[in-house]
Amino acid sequence: MDSVASGLSFDLQLSAIHHIERRQLLLALLKGVATDETPLDVTQLPPRTDEQQLRMHHVHLPKLRQMGIIESSGEQSHVSRGPHFDDIVPLLRIIDTYRDELPTDVL
Repeated sequence: MDSVASGLSFDLQLSAIHHIERRQLLLALLKGVATDETPLDVTQLPPRTDEQQLRMHHVHLPKLRQMGIIESSGEQSHVSRGPHFDDIVPLLRIIDTYRDELPTDVL
């Protein structure tokens, strides 16, 4: 079986999906049609408290940007898939496929 070289190590991929808010964002990007021309507006994700919104903008988005998993242009809350997004697609598909069998705090 051929192995596919990934731009992100497995540990970094797990770090990317470690927090529920990042998983929700990444799954929305996986299922959505966000592009550079039509980015995903993170304010449209499930309702958040003020604290969660602050964490999204000051912790989660910067972390995912630094990893190259997401990109944003212009408005901070509008994101699209970054150059390393495809690296985590297999993990996201597993989460999405088995969401009903996973613990309720996964999403």
